[in-house]
Amino acid sequence: MIEKDTMRSGPNTVNDKMFIAEIILKIRETEEHYKTLMFKESLRTGFFEYSNLFHQYRERAQVQSGLHWDLVHRYLTTQVLLLSPICPHISDYVWQNILNNERSILHASWPSTDEPDLSLTKASEYLAEASHYFRLRLKSHMTSGKGKKGETPTAPQPPSHGIGWVAKTFPKWQSIILTTMHDMYKKNKSLPDNKELSKALGSAPSLKKYMKKVMPFVQAVRERMDKFGESALKDTIEFDERSILEENMDYLQATLDLEGIELKWTEECENERTQEEVVPGEPYLTFFNATCLQLELINPQPHTGLFQAILPVYENDNLAAILNIHEDNIS
Repeated sequence: MIEKDTMRSGPNTVNDKMFIAEIILKIRETEEHYKTLMFKESLRTGFFEYSNLFHQYRERAQVQSGLHWDLVHRYLTTQVLLLSPICPHISDYVWQNILNNERSILHASWPSTDEPDLSLTKASEYLAEASHYFRLRLKSHMTSGKGKKGETPTAPQPPSHGIGWVAKTFPKWQSIILTTMHDMYKKNKSLPDNKELSKALGSAPSLKKYMKKVMPFVQAVRERMDKFGESALKDTIEFDERSILEENMDYLQATLDLEGIELKWTEECENERTQEEVVPGEPYLTFFNATCLQLELINPQPHTGLFQAILPVYENDNLAAILNIHEDNIS
């Protein structure tokens, strides 16, 4: 039986809203696949991708405010309904014996949905991509560099904190390229070839000193269009990425095993490369080790499993942060 008492109720958080938007979109996609008798695609969107969305929601929610009972129940109910055309007997068993419905699933209606909020689905995709990129950045940070000849390189010390750099706008030269490409796209209903684009962009005086970077950026935009369509040509994104990151700060810190992450605008960064390369929708993370007080806690009681614990205390730590000791700190 699902442990309802361990879950919360009440207003929806941003994570809840993103999950709702995503399952609505998958329900609609699955319905269209069934209508066209594309059962393999129905299984992909209605089971594999649908269950992955729940695992993602659970991973984010468990380290924050917890799972929302209404959403968990909605997910389980709709999951069984989406599978019922393919697995009617199993679905009917789950429907009556686990979800405790009195009548057979044959009497149930297909899940009704509202119009999905696509800005929320894009925000969720953004969070998934950002957290994945941050993990790759951490892995790269922890990779040992080449030591001196004959010496074994030492592994870097795991960082304690990070700074997330977020861009308000594209650099001016990139914004000019995006605007030009978007105007040409709207005029022709498609992008012209690179030769015509190069000619149009080469006549812009403000791009003269960036000409070596122009066409590589144009190609990168083309590749983004394959995934995001026309929205890849806009110089803004459809959601507040800083708010999304702030809302999910506990999740990001947990998945990266960091004590804290501070978000800053790229205009505050002294590194010109960071200011130039970080763009809206693609945050950047740098790592460092903050000064801390190392408390060594020793258990004097014999014949117990816990012998010693190293507890780092950082500036501005509160009681909850101090009590949240990672397993790596216990030896």
